[in-house]
Amino acid sequence: MANRHGPCMEKKCSWCCDPVKVPANFSDEKIPLDKEGKRIWRDREEIVVPESQMETVRLKTFDCDLLDTQTGKCSDYENRPEICRNTSCVDEKSTKSVDEQHRETLEEELIPLKGKK
Repeated sequence: MANRHGPCMEKKCSWCCDPVKVPANFSDEKIPLDKEGKRIWRDREEIVVPESQMETVRLKTFDCDLLDTQTGKCSDYENRPEICRNTSCVDEKSTKSVDEQHRETLEEELIPLKGKK
């Protein structure tokens, strides 16, 4: 996967990592580890669905130990895990501008499902 650059830093956006959202079938073995081998994501024990894809998408949520909750930024952005480097709200093939894509991402409502699936 290409190393994509979204508008995170310029717009001080942490939408994708506050909380981290991955497909519900995401394997625990893929959770990034710190230098000591400990997982940097903590499972929130919740499933959310994007309002626009309620019938098809289920997302598992995590809190990331690298997220500075005061600033909303990654505390180690330059050394962030590969999965974070390859995550973006920007589709390079889209005809929409980066700003338009970013705005649409922020406007997407995530609805928590009751109980964990």
